[in-house]
Amino acid sequence: MRGTVRKLGLEGGLWALVTDEGDSIELIDAPPELLQNGMRAEIEGTREGAEVSIGMVGDAVRVTRWRKL
Repeated sequence: MRGTVRKLGLEGGLWALVTDEGDSIELIDAPPELLQNGMRAEIEGTREGAEVSIGMVGDAVRVTRWRKL
């Protein structure tokens, strides 16, 4: 998935990838290097352990790999 990393102000703040298609994907267990508001990135992840999220912005993904674009 490609998009822009954003800090959203929901539920006390959470990190999400706003995809190029406009979807918000909550980032679970993302490394600190990825959590830079406005950074373009491509991420890979799994839904295992991310089925339920308090953020409720859409899907959630446990980040397994990422790269800066």
